[in-house]
Amino acid sequence: MSSGARSRPRVLPRRRKPSVAARARPFWALAALALALLVAVGVWLAQAPFFRITRVIIDLPLGSPVSAAHVRAAAAIAPAANLWLLRPGAIAARVEAIPYVDRASVHRVQFPAPFVELGITVRRPAFCWQSGSAEVTLDATGRVLQLGCAGPAIPRLIAVGVPPAPGATVTDAGIVRLLADADTLAGAGLSMRRLNWDRWGGLEGIDASGVILRLGDDADLGAKAALVGPVRAGIGAKRSVRAIDLRAPGTPTVEFR
Repeated sequence: MSSGARSRPRVLPRRRKPSVAARARPFWALAALALALLVAVGVWLAQAPFFRITRVIIDLPLGSPVSAAHVRAAAAIAPAANLWLLRPGAIAARVEAIPYVDRASVHRVQFPAPFVELGITVRRPAFCWQSGSAEVTLDATGRVLQLGCAGPAIPRLIAVGVPPAPGATVTDAGIVRLLADADTLAGAGLSMRRLNWDRWGGLEGIDASGVILRLGDDADLGAKAALVGPVRAGIGAKRSVRAIDLRAPGTPTVEFR
């Protein structure tokens, strides 16, 4: 053998680093066992008797148009359900779908015995929208509370349209404008019995005293509403007013009975 062959270094095989999977393989059985234990504990806790609901308390405001039975049915809380597996947000959403309900609260209490307390705030009738033979009751935001008018003293909004079902909010442009105009008039201290559009598309109404207010274009409604008080004060109480015409606010006219 030549001297060059004897001097060549010997190459040893490289040792490979074990993969992550290979290193973790001994722990897979322990991980599976731990997972099975967690599942078993979870099932046991879900069925544990000391987490089962014993009662559902319904708190209603005075004179609520919504009954406790209606709230209970909408909440749909199963008897003996696990207190901590309930979804309060979903329960509140179901209760708030009741047309007269504004907000619903859900409180879970563990001690002395698990129970759920449901509370609601309610919407109040503000207007009745009449469209031909159809009539619905609205709150101040335009949510439909019920079919028909809730009471004879509730102000009427008269406009052609298709009222949506109870629980929905009106989107009809004519009614949306009437709601905004009613708010403007209320801000000016005018209480109205009725609001509608006249044959020319102008705003007309009847106030709480039975006087017809011809208001015309509602673009400057705030300025026109501010004139009603001074006009009536200038007439005094000796003459009975039938109508006040403010369609030309610079020259308001008065009709007497």
